[in-house]
Amino acid sequence: MRTPTICMFLLLASTVANGATIGFDCKFTVEASPKGLAKQVSPFELRFVTDTEKAKTYLMAINGSTEVQAISNSPGVSFVEITGTGNVMVTAITKSGEAVHSRNSIMGDKLIPSQFYGKCIVQ
Repeated sequence: MRTPTICMFLLLASTVANGATIGFDCKFTVEASPKGLAKQVSPFELRFVTDTEKAKTYLMAINGSTEVQAISNSPGVSFVEITGTGNVMVTAITKSGEAVHSRNSIMGDKLIPSQFYGKCIVQ
């Protein structure tokens, strides 16, 4: 299942520097929550990096990185993160770079859903 994922990355990337890594730099400018839609004052940013030699993908953050699952399909790719507390985060990116990041969180007995809409650039 990893081979189709790597093939999708290669199709999405216009150039790959020596084939070692492919990155997706994402900026989300609109948030949807139970309160409604809100434009972000500062974009919410995520970066995904795939090590094509090891067939592993990581979500890069200020405090380090977390391995995520990359799932490709013909029109794009999705990244699935399961946090240490069991909450599920999904980022879907089309070939044109349109993206949505969905957080499906439960804290205590409260559901805390949110979605962010934006664009990603292949690096």
